[in-house]
Formats: sequence, structure tokens, C-alpha cells
Amino acid sequence: MRTILATALAGALVSAGSASAQVVDMNTVTCNDFNGFKKDTTFAIVMWLDAYYRDEDDPPIIDFEKLGQKAGRLAVYCSQNPTHSLTTAAEPIMEGK
Repeated sequence: MRTILATALAGALVSAGSASAQVVDMNTVTCNDFNGFKKDTTFAIVMWLDAYYRDEDDPPIIDFEKLGQKAGRLAVYCSQNPTHSLTTAAEPIMEGK
């Protein structure tokens, strides 16, 4: 399942065009960084986070409504906590806690 999601994410990133190509080290991204990215980059990151925090045996379903809700919650949290690590901020949101 992770392979399918990784392939979908890679396709989204490639379609964004080489002019906007960048490398994002998820170990160092802060909430402030996340809120400063362009919309297509934040979408790709939220898709990656959703796949990263899924259980291996979860069904390969992308629920765009739930994904949008998680992205909104993450954006609110990040605007209130700009110095926090994005992965730390995302963990409880993406895991549904």
C-alpha cells in the first residue's frame, strides 16, 4: 500500500513541474516552514504524512474530505505553534488522536 501512495505522490510532484522542484527534509521541517510552502507543496506533504502515519494493513483509500480536514487542523496547529517540528505536530492529527 505504501508503494501505491508513494507512486501517487511522486506523480503529483512530477506534475508540479521542474521549475518548482525542491527537496523537503521532513526531519527538519517546522510548522513555520509548512505554513510558508506553496499550496501544491503543502498538499504533497499532507499526502505523504497521511501515508506515513497509516498502519501497513490499512486499506489503500484516499478520502480527500478527511485529508482536507486533517490539513486544516494541521495548519491551525502550526499557525499557533510555528517553532514545533511538523512531524511532531502531525502525528496526533494524522493518527486521528
